[in-house]
Order: sequence, then C-alpha cells, then structure tokens
Amino acid sequence: MVRKVILFLLLVGCAFGCKKKQANGGLGSFHYGYFPIQQGAYWIYQSVEITHDENAPVAHDTSVYYLKTEIGDTLYDNEGRLVYKFNRYKRNGIFNPWILTDVWTTVLDDNRAEIVEENIRRVALRFPVKTATTWDPNQFNVLASKQAFYEKIHTPFSTGFVNADSSAHAVTIKKLTLVTYEHQFEVYGKNIGLMTKYFKDLQISNFDTLNIKQGKELFLNLLEYGQ
Repeated sequence: MVRKVILFLLLVGCAFGCKKKQANGGLGSFHYGYFPIQQGAYWIYQSVEITHDENAPVAHDTSVYYLKTEIGDTLYDNEGRLVYKFNRYKRNGIFNPWILTDVWTTVLDDNRAEIVEENIRRVALRFPVKTATTWDPNQFNVLASKQAFYEKIHTPFSTGFVNADSSAHAVTIKKLTLVTYEHQFEVYGKNIGLMTKYFKDLQISNFDTLNIKQGKELFLNLLEYGQ
C-alpha cells in the first residue's frame, strides 16, 4: 500500500513538473524577449534623418542627432489596457542635455508588440517570432495595409556598439517600382530590444534608387542600453 501511495505521488509530481516545463517552454518559444518592457529601461541611438526635395533650396537635407527612448510610468489606454509610457528625448550633441520631445505608449497584448506613435497605433512585432509569422503593422490605423514578415531570425547582430547573440529582422515593406522605392525594416536583439531602424520612402526616376526626387530616409543605430 505504501509503495502504491509513493508511486502515485511520484507520478503526480512528474505530471505537474512536465506540464509546468511545457508551459514555460511554450512561452519561451514565442520569443517575447525581442521586445522587453521594463520600467526604467532605456535605449540611446544615433539618428540620421534625410529629407529629399529636388525643388527645395537644399535638395537633400541631412540632420544627425541622438535619440533616447525610455519606458516610463503606466497608464490605461482607451481600451482599458495597462500600457507603458514610451518617453522620447533628443539632443544634437553628446554633451547637450536631453530634451523630452514626445510621450508615446507601448504594450504587449494578444501576441503583439504595439507602439502608439503620434496617435497612430502600429504593430511593431508579432509573436511567435518565426519565419511563417506575418502581420499588418497598420491593422489598427488608417494607413495603407502592409504585410510585415521576418526576413532573418535568431541570428547574431551588431550595431558596432552593441552586440546581440540572437536577433530578429522585421521587414515592413520592400518594394521597388519605376518611380517609387520603399524599404523599411527594424532589427531587434533578444533581451535588448530595437537595435536598428532602416526607413526609406522615396520617389525616384526610372528604377534608379539614387536618382531621388522626393522622400525621406531615417536610420537609427543603437549605441547604448540599460536599466
């Protein structure tokens, strides 16, 4: 009788342990670590912004500045969800003081990483992070529908300042026509967050991506992050 009781307890313990391991493994397999949200976490980037207009006094105007993003306090959005403030600061030089320019919000909800930028709700990432995963980053706003996808996943990546053992390359659009060129992607590091942003939305001539008539380019490169 005693042996039967011991055997029963062992089987129950094993079943509980196995279920717990499967649950944790299931969550881990979604790879939420590519979009860490923790109050006080910050990221510092070098930003290069280029505005093109062949009719402007400066046809190709380039500005370089530093951008700092920081996870701030929590609040409730218009859907009643608990979200984090996503504070954005800028400065022109490394010795200049940071100036708060925007307060966005961010949340992980229903296997989505969302950011509300200037009242535009964008789906930055979709989970699980795997090659078959696709999503529309504009599904909650009035902008044109797109199909984002992961071009590379779980590969090492470096900005030259910060290294990631595992990264996910989320492509929003990659399109070339006779008169337009759009190429936009973001690279996220596991347990780091956004490492690089590459944004090109250009009007060109005759498929020539260097013959730019109008448009905008933005490049972010992570220099430092922490808590």
